[in-house]
Amino acid sequence: IRDIRDDEVEAEEALDEPEEDEYIDDESVSEEDSAPAPLVDEVTGEIRRPQRRRLRRGQRAMSAVGGFVRSIFIMIVSAFLVATIFRWWTPPSFLPSSVRQDLAFEANANPFTPTPPPTALPTPNWAVRVGVVSGHRGPQNDPGAVCPDGLTEREINFNVAQVVVNNLQNLGYTVDLLDEFDPRLQNYQAAALLSIHANTCREWPNGEVISGYLIAGPAARVTARGNDELLVDCISRFYALGTQLERREGTTIDMTDYHNFREIHPLTPGAIIELGFMRADRALLLQPDRLGQALTQGLLCFLEPLRYQTTPLAPGAIIPGS
Repeated sequence: IRDIRDDEVEAEEALDEPEEDEYIDDESVSEEDSAPAPLVDEVTGEIRRPQRRRLRRGQRAMSAVGGFVRSIFIMIVSAFLVATIFRWWTPPSFLPSSVRQDLAFEANANPFTPTPPPTALPTPNWAVRVGVVSGHRGPQNDPGAVCPDGLTEREINFNVAQVVVNNLQNLGYTVDLLDEFDPRLQNYQAAALLSIHANTCREWPNGEVISGYLIAGPAARVTARGNDELLVDCISRFYALGTQLERREGTTIDMTDYHNFREIHPLTPGAIIELGFMRADRALLLQPDRLGQALTQGLLCFLEPLRYQTTPLAPGAIIPGS
């Protein structure tokens, strides 16, 4: 059957090839004869033989490519299996002792050392901005609380704020000394904002003596609430230790809803402190260096908690790094 089919193929190819000596007169060929023969038999619906031959040739080419790919794949899998079996079943004694000694020496001389993860570089101090508001300071004539002898809250606040600003600048921080209604406070962005005030100089009924400091953060917002609380805690703790004043409870809405808290950027941690009462704590409020150093260390506790979680500075001591 194969011989008969091959004979048929050769006969068909011979019929398809024109004779070398045959001359075809284009004018003698009618339009009907010159039309290309249909590829599909109109009666049987089968593909004509020239088309079948082309299909068989394409199939043979695809079969050759597929066979080559299969051969490569089988070779790779075989090599992997042989290497695995050789590794599992080859005893160490198969290698000469000199080779084993050289391999052991190389392994001990170059032990594997895992690469440690990169250490994050700390943010330089100059890139950290801190805002210090000197309460009641500004172009407006607002002295704040006033004592009978003319001592003003504005004066106390400014003297202490200057110490805090100088201390932080000596440590390399970028510090802004801000007025009470400073236009820069609008959407102010910083690592921390501290507003410094002092409490009333009034005389209380029945000769009652009221002493101590008050401190608060913004109670209304939630965006930076955690950092607000950390800032308040750090300043309160170190201010109490540095001044020996007691923290008083009962902060008013003027502190928890302080206007600066509504002006600064929602993610800027903020705190307001009343340094003490201008009548009972007057002697202490007139020591700006001591108060300023206590506030400075409270801010450092918040800005660099791992470095400055230490005991408060003694009065008159120098801030580390200044």
